[in-house]
Amino acid sequence: MNEHLGARPEREKILNLPREVTALLVALAAIQFAAGALPRSWVSEIFSALAFVPARISIVLAPEAFMRSLAGELAPGVEAGDIAEALGAEHLPWWTFVTYALLHANWTHLAVNGVTLAAFGSPLARRLGAARFLAFLALTAAAGAAAHFAVHPFDLGPVVGASAAISGTMAASARFAFAQDAQFGVQHESRRAASLAELWSNRRALAFVGLWFAVNLIFGLFPGAAGSTEQIAWEAHVGGFAAGLLLFGAFDRRREDGGRERRR
Repeated sequence: MNEHLGARPEREKILNLPREVTALLVALAAIQFAAGALPRSWVSEIFSALAFVPARISIVLAPEAFMRSLAGELAPGVEAGDIAEALGAEHLPWWTFVTYALLHANWTHLAVNGVTLAAFGSPLARRLGAARFLAFLALTAAAGAAAHFAVHPFDLGPVVGASAAISGTMAASARFAFAQDAQFGVQHESRRAASLAELWSNRRALAFVGLWFAVNLIFGLFPGAAGSTEQIAWEAHVGGFAAGLLLFGAFDRRREDGGRERRR
């Protein structure tokens, strides 16, 4: 005869992250671990193939303008094709608009981005679902790279990090976290998303957006304030944030399910 002695209460998870966020964090950590464990030559090849380098885009799209930007710095006889070959940009490396977000400069860089992704990406992932969430991250990462390219089209320095995509999640979260009818205790993924017009009339939302831009501008102009010894690609952050703010409605599953929110 079996006896029921009393079931043990289920323990709450310390980190209750959506599976897609957990999987993404594990993947980013694995890539960073590999970057430290693999031979340096292999790591250089990986970064060369996946990092976003504006010059690799402009040498393909606008070779004459790129050559003019380097006027006086090149040895006689060097042509655009030679530089394109040296940069590994014989063809347009379009994938780097997204793949750069998978790489990080060091573990500190990854840790900061990982914590922020867990905080802002989790409610967004629950709201959008795995497929839409990952597509949203890819789009905002691409928007960040495009913004950086628009400001620094001939820059030879590589850009890495998921900050632009994470900035997109922060902007998207503002669309439903600061909704006028948001009630305490109502989960973020169940709230009605605010339209852009409503967002601009919300003081808390405006304070959040203003503070975000101020912090990113300060860190961009003075990277030492963020503990970084290298220049921070703050333009990419702005591009990702703007894309997340403007394009969130196209990904919002709750709007389609509820049918109550109009597109603006």
